Formats: sequence, C-alpha cells, structure tokens
Amino acid sequence: MRPTIRHTHTPVTDPWASVSAARFPADSLVALGPVRDRADVRVYLGGPVIWARWPVGLGAVVHCLLPVPGVEFFSARGEGWSRFRSRLPCVDQPPAGDGLPVAAVLSPAPLVPSQPVGPVPMPLRLGIARGGPPRSVTAMTCRTVDLVRWADTATTAELTAVRAACAGPRALLLGQRLPSVPDGGRFWGQDLLVPVGFRPDPDLPAAVVRSAVGASAEEIVLLQETGADVVPRGAFAPLTRAGVRLAARSLGVEEARP
Repeated sequence: MRPTIRHTHTPVTDPWASVSAARFPADSLVALGPVRDRADVRVYLGGPVIWARWPVGLGAVVHCLLPVPGVEFFSARGEGWSRFRSRLPCVDQPPAGDGLPVAAVLSPAPLVPSQPVGPVPMPLRLGIARGGPPRSVTAMTCRTVDLVRWADTATTAELTAVRAACAGPRALLLGQRLPSVPDGGRFWGQDLLVPVGFRPDPDLPAAVVRSAVGASAEEIVLLQETGADVVPRGAFAPLTRAGVRLAARSLGVEEARP
C-alpha cells in the first residue's frame, strides 16, 4: 500500500500585526506627524527617549517609525510585553497611564514676528494720468437713451459692427466703427480699457493692472478717474434695433426719442 500523504497548511500571519508600542529617541518625534490626527496614538514624554502606544493592527504607526534610527518595537503578551519577534517577556515596557495624543506634543512651531528688512513699500492708488502715445478707439460709454436715438437711424451694418452691454442708464460699446453720440466717452485697449488721451497710473502692463483688480480671463476692466469697473464678457451682445428698443422699454426711455 502506498502511504497516504497529508498536506497541512499553516496560515502565514503578519509579524507586525501584534506590535502596539515603540521606544525611540525623543528628537525623532516628528516621525509621527502623519498620524497626529489619530487620538488613539499616545506618546509618553520624559528624557531623551520616548514611548508611543497605539491599537493593535494600526500599521500606519509602524510605517512612520520604521525609518527612525534606534527604534524598538514591542508587543503585549498577557500582563507583560516582549520585543518584536520575541515571545520572551522583557523588563522594558511602556509607562503606565494614558499618555498624550500626538497632536498635543507635535504641532507647527509658533510664528515669531520680525521687522521687515529694508523700506516698507507703500500701497499705490490705481488710476489714470494724461499722456501716452496715440491710440485707436476700441470702446465707448454713452447714455442708453442716446444709444436708442442713434439706433433708430443707423443702418444694419452699423448696428452689427458694435457689441454693447447696458447697465441701467449707461451703455458700454465695443467695436472699430463706434457711433457718434453726444457726451460719449472713448477708450483704447482690449482687455483693459483706458480713456483716450490717458494712460494707467502707475503705467503698468495691462496684465498687471487686471491682476491688481482681480479680473478673470472672462472679464474686461474699465479704468476711469473714479476707479476700475469689471464687466463680464458675456454681458456684451451684437446690437440689433429690436434689442435696443427692448432695452429702452425696460428703462422707460422711449419717450425721450424725438
């Protein structure tokens, strides 16, 4: 008869699964930073060496402490403790008591105020000043009622060459062929609109001025003596005679037309 061969399988267990304490140099406490949010990880301070304890199976603490030079790991054995990979009880064991959470002993260093080096820069007021080279007119502001009067006599080609955004009694127009209306303010620029005959003060690039006022890529900045206005690009639409009349009706300015 052939002998019967019986196969037995011994389950492989993680030797680190039972580790729940460690002793390591106090100057390596920062290694526990990744688990400082865990209230169940406790530390015991006192002298150049400190202890840490945590629930069995919390492998994150082991991973934090493995690279620490001189670290020693321990596992609880009944009423006592033994070193990692040893079943013999040892004299060394974590101190009694609850210890402290990591967050109570490991926190960012307090800020220490210091005097600035060199002169303190003074804030600049953003505005406009006369000067600058000749510029082409690319935008204008006017009263909405004047825009209504002009639209009544303008050709379709003149209307569609202009994009407008109306805000109450005022309108902002964009285009290369802008209408001639009374009291219209004319501007140069694309993303930053500055009155013709003026320049930004301080004279900074358009991108810097736009960043200073917090404008996004989807907004146009209108710079005037009174300050800077930000207008969404989506507010502009090609002019149509019907659209102008609808805006006029909503503002109650139809009676102003001659």
